[in-house]
Amino acid sequence: MNEPKHCSLLWKHISNEPFGHVRTCCIARERVTDTDGKEFTLGETSVRDIFHSEYYKNIRQEIRDGKMPDNCDPCWRDESNGVKSKREIYNEYAEYRYDPIDYSAEPDMPEDLQIILSTTCNLKCRTCNPNYSSKWVKEAEERNLPYIKEEVKVHMSDVNKSEFWIGIDDWLPHAKYLEIMGGEPFYMKEFKVFATKLIDDGIAKNVHVNLSTNGTVVDKEFLQKMIDNFASVGFNVSIDGINDRFEYLRHGAKWDEVKENLDYFHDLIINHGLSIGVTHTVSSLNVMYLGEFHQYFTKRWPKFIIFHNMANFPTWYNPSIFPEDCKKDIVKPLRNMNQFRKEHRKEIKGIIKHVMTPRTQTVQSYGSGPDDTVESEIEKRWFMFRKEVVAGDLYRKEKFTETFPELSSILEEKEAFKYNNVVFNLVNFPDYGNVEKGSII
Repeated sequence: MNEPKHCSLLWKHISNEPFGHVRTCCIARERVTDTDGKEFTLGETSVRDIFHSEYYKNIRQEIRDGKMPDNCDPCWRDESNGVKSKREIYNEYAEYRYDPIDYSAEPDMPEDLQIILSTTCNLKCRTCNPNYSSKWVKEAEERNLPYIKEEVKVHMSDVNKSEFWIGIDDWLPHAKYLEIMGGEPFYMKEFKVFATKLIDDGIAKNVHVNLSTNGTVVDKEFLQKMIDNFASVGFNVSIDGINDRFEYLRHGAKWDEVKENLDYFHDLIINHGLSIGVTHTVSSLNVMYLGEFHQYFTKRWPKFIIFHNMANFPTWYNPSIFPEDCKKDIVKPLRNMNQFRKEHRKEIKGIIKHVMTPRTQTVQSYGSGPDDTVESEIEKRWFMFRKEVVAGDLYRKEKFTETFPELSSILEEKEAFKYNNVVFNLVNFPDYGNVEKGSII
């Protein structure tokens, strides 16, 4: 039997999607289901019952048996490429966050929860979609962009009917770490209501809270109230580029305004000891500009810890999507390791390896029909990359070739993507979509 690849998340963690569906972690391939295959939601089922479900028990047993569940494929893929996986990162956290974990036993209740209270957001980032940003909905509707329009019997945000809220006194006392996602937590009213409840009920003093924020909104008074009442407060600021590349990737944000906020956040690290990091979503659009990003941050904000998050969805923004003959030139700017701090170099090498890995080894086909092959899926994803770049530019009045000239030139020279020769009608041009229930485009 293979040695078990223990994952603390399976014993300590639960993660929800906007409508209340649950995954073992946010990058897991599958939603948690009951014995009949029905997807759980936090609106209809308690945190306790989901965490003690047969699904959770079975996947924990697979890990004990030394297996590598398909549900955890993003971590296995990162580890094979030399990139530190979420599993490895959270196993390191577990060493100081919790008492020693008995992996032979079933856990009681989750102590670490990643919660999406709302999709309310003020940005529509290129690598996001309407299921996670309210700002995206109008554009998606007008462009006929496929996305999952789901309905649930009870939405988890319904404070009067949702099991998440009705049973809050059962699960909340066990919580030690809360990670609040969005939408944009500092922009949504739901987060302030939730955080205020924790403070007013005297629970906050036992809870370490971490948020994912886009860096555009700073309520200094409310943030100070959180700092004064929670066991600790930390957050990661999502920054995927600098200057015009940042504004293209995170549409609606202004780099000069975010720079001022980053100055303030950096000061909180230096003078107040807050734990604040920067999460960089590595996508097909920005991967070749990682060196530029790191050099800028090292010079201006050296105290920020930089995390890399691989864009797995939408699938056409994964940085391995490029035709094989383009890849060598795309990673060439990354091979000078002197532009990266020592602690990042191993991970950068892993990102290079991921980009260079043939698409036939990184792409999985969707469906089981005779035309649902790896090769057809590769073709569809590359089509969608080109389509979404051009269609997004037309709608947003932006221009890929001006914002990413080096990448655009490589794709042009290799005849992989001749931007100026592409003419798409925003609504009626051909479309590919591998949208399935429970998947994210």
